[in-house]
Amino acid sequence: MKKTEKQKENKIRPGMQVEFICPKCGTHLAWALPEMEMNCPKCGNWVNNQNRKKPKLDLLLPTDDDQLTLF
Repeated sequence: MKKTEKQKENKIRPGMQVEFICPKCGTHLAWALPEMEMNCPKCGNWVNNQNRKKPKLDLLLPTDDDQLTLF
């Protein structure tokens, strides 16, 4: 990729989960659908898709992904 080219922005597709990270304290909360809202247990801040801290590479995860299987 050339320096002048901009990386394509990740667009959230239906059924894809995003990682919720608290913007206040940086706690990794959960992978969830972007419509969700959750409370950070560490600092009490409410986190939604608009205010969540986004990593440089914002990954998307399908809801049926095997990585979400709990042991």
